[in-house]
Amino acid sequence: MCNNTLLFQNEFIFRVIIVSIVQIWPIFYMTYFAYKILKRARNRSTYTLSAYFITTAFTYFIATISLFLINTPFSYIVYMTSMYFFVFSHSFLINFSWLLVRLDEKSSYNKLYLRITLYAILSLYIIIFGVLFNGITLNEGTGWIPDYSWAFLGISWTYFLIFLILPQIYLSFKILKEYEGIVLKKRLNRFIISVFLMLYLAMSFFLFHAWAENIIFRTFHTIQGLVFGLSAGYLVYKGFGKDLDQ
Repeated sequence: MCNNTLLFQNEFIFRVIIVSIVQIWPIFYMTYFAYKILKRARNRSTYTLSAYFITTAFTYFIATISLFLINTPFSYIVYMTSMYFFVFSHSFLINFSWLLVRLDEKSSYNKLYLRITLYAILSLYIIIFGVLFNGITLNEGTGWIPDYSWAFLGISWTYFLIFLILPQIYLSFKILKEYEGIVLKKRLNRFIISVFLMLYLAMSFFLFHAWAENIIFRTFHTIQGLVFGLSAGYLVYKGFGKDLDQ
C-alpha cells in the first residue's frame, strides 16, 4: 500500500511539472500581448483583441490551479470552468474580425456586446454536455486526467465548425476585399492565418483528450501546441495588435 501511494505521488508530481510547463508559459506571453495592445490605445478594437489574450491567459491559469486540487471535488469544477473560458475566448477573434470588416462602423457598442453575449451563452454547451451528459470525466477512475467522450468530441467540433470556422472563413474574404495595400495585406494575412491556426489547435485539443490511448498523437499535439500556440499568438499581435484606430 505504501509503495502504491508513493508511486501515485511520484506520478502526480511528474505530471504537475510537465503540465505546468505546458500551461504556465501561455499565461505570461498572452498577458504580455494584452498589455502591449492596451498600452498603445484603448478603443473598441483593442479591447476586443486584448480580451482574447486576457481570457486565454485566465483559462490556462485556472486550468493549472485545477492540477493542485486533485483528490478534491473542486478539481472538476475548476477544470470545467477553464474549459468554458477556453471555448469562449475564441469568440473574441471572430468579433475582432467583424470589427475589421467595418460592418459595425456606424453602430454603437451594443451590437458588439450582443455578439459577445451570444457566444457566452453558446459556450455553455461545455457545461451542459460536459457535465450533465458526462462528456468530460475527471476523477480517480481516469487517473485525474481529463477524458472526453467521442460524442462530446463530435459536439465540440460541430460547434467550432458552425459558429467559429465558417463565420471566420466568410469574414476573412470580407476583410481581404475591404482593405488594400501590400503592407496591410501582409498584416491581414498574418492575422487570418493565426486565427485559423488557433482554431485548428483548439479542435486538436479536444481530440487529444478523446483519443487518450494514442500516445503518438498526444505527443504530436503537445509539441505542436507549444510551437504553433506561441507562433499564432505572436501573429495575431503582429498582424493587428497595434495601430488600431477603430
